[in-house]
This record gives sequence, C-alpha cells and structure tokens, in this order.
Amino acid sequence: MSVRVVAPCRLHFGLFHVPVDGLTHHPDGRPVRKFGGLGLMIDQPCVTVEESVHIVGRRQGNLVDRADRFREQVWNARQDIHNSRYLKSEYRANGPPEHVGLGVGTALGLASSRTLINVFAEHDEPVAVLSELVGRGKRSGIGIVGFESGGFIADNGKLEDELPQLGVRLDFPSPWRVVLVRPPTPPVWYGDRERTAFARTRPADQALSLTDRLRSLAYDTVVPAVRNADFDTFAQSIFEFNRLAGEPFHDDQGGPYASPEVACVIDELIEMGASGVGQSSWGPTVFAFAPSVDEAEHLANRARERFSSATDVTVTAANNTGARLTTENGEPGA
Repeated sequence: MSVRVVAPCRLHFGLFHVPVDGLTHHPDGRPVRKFGGLGLMIDQPCVTVEESVHIVGRRQGNLVDRADRFREQVWNARQDIHNSRYLKSEYRANGPPEHVGLGVGTALGLASSRTLINVFAEHDEPVAVLSELVGRGKRSGIGIVGFESGGFIADNGKLEDELPQLGVRLDFPSPWRVVLVRPPTPPVWYGDRERTAFARTRPADQALSLTDRLRSLAYDTVVPAVRNADFDTFAQSIFEFNRLAGEPFHDDQGGPYASPEVACVIDELIEMGASGVGQSSWGPTVFAFAPSVDEAEHLANRARERFSSATDVTVTAANNTGARLTTENGEPGA
C-alpha cells in the first residue's frame, strides 16, 4: 500500500495573548485564555509526505530527518503498528525549510503520522489524535484545524493542556492572493531563544489591555472583512493586527518584527504600494495581500526586481480544503 499526503502550510498573523506568569483571570473573573490568534492556510508552499511498504527501505527529501523523529513518536505510542516497525518502507518528506514562519513542523508531523498509520494500520485517525501523537498544538491550534479543513482561522487559545479552542473558520475569498517574500536570513526564532522570549516578564495590565485590543480588532474588523470579502478593510486591519501582535516581543526583537532585515522587507513592500503586509509567526517569511492574481503577480515581479536573487518570492492562493490524502491507486482517501 502506498499513501501520499499533501499538507498546506500556514501563515500566522499573531497571538491574542502571550502568557504572563501568575496571570490566570481577568479583573471580572473570566479565565485568561493563552495564545490564540489568527492564521490562514495557503496552497504554496506545502509539505508532501509519501510512504509505501517496499522491499528496500529508502528515505528521501529535505525534511526526512525531522519526519523520522515524528515517526518514532508514533511507533512508540501505537501498539497496532508497533509490531510492524521493522518492516521496510520507502518514504519521502519534502517541503520548505523549518522555522521560517510557515508552520512546517505541524504540517510535517500530522502528514507523517497520517501516512504511517494509513500504511501500517490501514485506517485513518482524527486530526486531534494525530496532533497528540506528535505533540503539536502546545501553543497554536491554527495548523491543526487548517490541516483538517483549510481556510482562515481564529484560534481562541487554551486554558490548560487541552487543544486550543476554535473560534471561527471561514473560507478565504478565492480571488485574493498572497505574495510571500522570504529574505535569505537564517532562522533564529525557535528552541531556547523562542522559549526565552515567551518567558520574559511583562506587566499584567498591559498584557490584558493588548489582548482585548487584538481580540476586538480580530472579531470586530478582520473576521467580518473576510466574511464579506472586503479586501481593503481586511488588508488594513491585518497589517494593524500583525504589528500590534509583535509588541510583546519588542525588547527581544528590537521592534515589532523579528529582525531589521524583515522590517526592511516590510517597509519596502509598503513603499511599493503593497497591502496587508506583515510577518508570519517569527518570520523571516513576509506576506502581502492582493485582491487578484494580476495584481499579485505585478507585486511579485517588482519584489523580484527590488530584492536580491537569494530572496524567495512566491504567489499563492489560500487553501480552503486542508490536507489531501491519496492511496496507491490515486483514489481520494479519508
């Protein structure tokens, strides 16, 4: 049996709430939900994992080492496939680099576990089970919801160790496009450096005030703009949301964006007239929105002329369907 999963990557526009030590409730008694935020699943780039039982075990692809670690977690946790772990298989794991702001880890973890279980247990599992097997959803739930259904997602965050709570999931307007610009900046915002940034001491009153502003902007402006296909309002409000969401990390980043290089790309895209510009997650991927394919391609061509040849520039549509699974005979899977 052979299984192939193509999983969309995601843009993360920022968190609603960066946790503050000891802050568990609002002044009115409501519990504080940690993390949360807004995100969008995109068609390109994507993560592709293929696996089949094979007479010779082979492994290929730029993401195969990380895929191995996810596979090991699944082998160790699942007794229904544990006895098959020494059977030979051929698998490939390909996609964009990790730690560039596109949610590659979640897409790869879910895709790797889905292919492995489908090949060796010959059935599928809900995405919530897959995410637990590979330890995803510790902060954001956007990549998990988006793996299953795609779209534009508002994540309400979490209270304890449960999966984050879905707020809203919407189809993103199909004519709109995203221009992705990734400068040749080495990714640094992950691991210990990321944990240190999250652990920084922040005033509780400022944290709650910013959370209220971000939630209000998201649900009163951004979400209705997506629902009503109001491009201008969406672009203006997502820029504002993204910039505000970077403020808790100002002291670590030296500003609302991950680095001076990322800030420079954002400034130059704005000078070109780009709309809805911002940084995805910790960067260095920068996004800009366009209301049509033609306008997106025009912006992308200008960006390719402006930035160095080492800068990756991509035009993509939103993904409104989630991950795709196909079996060896090409028929759609569950």
